[in-house]
Amino acid sequence: MNKKLLAAVVPVMAGLAMTGCGSSDDSSSSGSGSDAGAPLKIALIPPSGGPLAVFGKDVVTAWKFAADEANKNGGVDGHKVEIVTAQTDGTPAATVRAARKATQGGARFISGVITSPENGALQQQLPSMNALSFNTLGKDDALTGAQCNANAFRTVQNTQMDVNMIAVSLDKLPAKKWAIQAVDYATGRTAAKIFTAAAKKVGKEVVLTQYAPLNTTEFGSYISKIKSSGADGVFAIEFGADGVAFVNQGAQFKLFDSMKSVLGFNMVSEPLFPALGDKVVGFFNNIGYVHQLDNPKNVAFVKAWKAAEGTDPYYVTADAYIGAQTLFEAVKKAKSVDPAKVKDALNGLSFDTIVGTVTMRPGDHQIQRDAYLGQVEKTGGKLGWKVVNTVPASQTQPAADPSCKL
Repeated sequence: MNKKLLAAVVPVMAGLAMTGCGSSDDSSSSGSGSDAGAPLKIALIPPSGGPLAVFGKDVVTAWKFAADEANKNGGVDGHKVEIVTAQTDGTPAATVRAARKATQGGARFISGVITSPENGALQQQLPSMNALSFNTLGKDDALTGAQCNANAFRTVQNTQMDVNMIAVSLDKLPAKKWAIQAVDYATGRTAAKIFTAAAKKVGKEVVLTQYAPLNTTEFGSYISKIKSSGADGVFAIEFGADGVAFVNQGAQFKLFDSMKSVLGFNMVSEPLFPALGDKVVGFFNNIGYVHQLDNPKNVAFVKAWKAAEGTDPYYVTADAYIGAQTLFEAVKKAKSVDPAKVKDALNGLSFDTIVGTVTMRPGDHQIQRDAYLGQVEKTGGKLGWKVVNTVPASQTQPAADPSCKL
């Protein structure tokens, strides 16, 4: 896995190879309505290479896990779940082409799209495809704001929710002067803007904000600017292999030795622990899920996941699983796999999940769920998370963006 994470400079495959990956169970269908017996066909479109490929692979694994779990119990309201996968180079145009090809093959539900720019482009094309999308990773606020679409649903916290959680938790972090190091696309810029405003509200200061393109491998000049900025805290919005490079080079140049707080935004996660090692002990990060959550659904999920995959689930796989469960619950409520009926069922849908009760807000199709601030700790020779703060959706979720017209 480390080789994949560190292969940010490996050329990205441009092909859009489509492969079927359905469940192995051939359960009889007993769904109600005019589409009784029709399969629930889902297309997953992860990147085929680059720094985010490992997350795409894990998303596919989670959706297949959910599909197999459902099919072993007769499907979703009698509809057998079928998964197809299409690969993209991560550019919006390629992702839309892959989605259109999948819908021409009969898929009416799409997920596995990683970045916010890809999701934004896809969302605008969904009505013409007669398809619904389930975004489990893209966090940019515009996706449930000006770029929202009646056929698009987000089942992960948005940037505003995550940064609001961080803002509520900032008083738990000792740093007073912050430098922001962010990836130069929508999520990075949005997170930096919201963090700056939140820091000001609690009497803290942002002394430097700088952006690096996705796939940056050399952070030396950025690190030098942070060191000379007078900051005693770093807020880093760098993902995948980019995050690994930033942390490794920051440690090499002793950047973190002078920092009272190092806070990542989706930068540090369990798959990266082997590549990052002890240098991230003490780092903080927003987390939407930890496998230690003590509720019956999560305990059962973790046990089954570990038996199947040999590891504990982490936020990417858990968020994808929640996306799958959201679709499945809507199909049960609609008693149909007709996307129009499923769309209606999703509005206001509330149900119990591995992270507790969640609700799909009708006004912008943004899920409402708790968020957590975690700190990396080492216990028993292994890196893991300690939850520093749990913040309910009522404290993080802003009002629906009036620019969203569904």
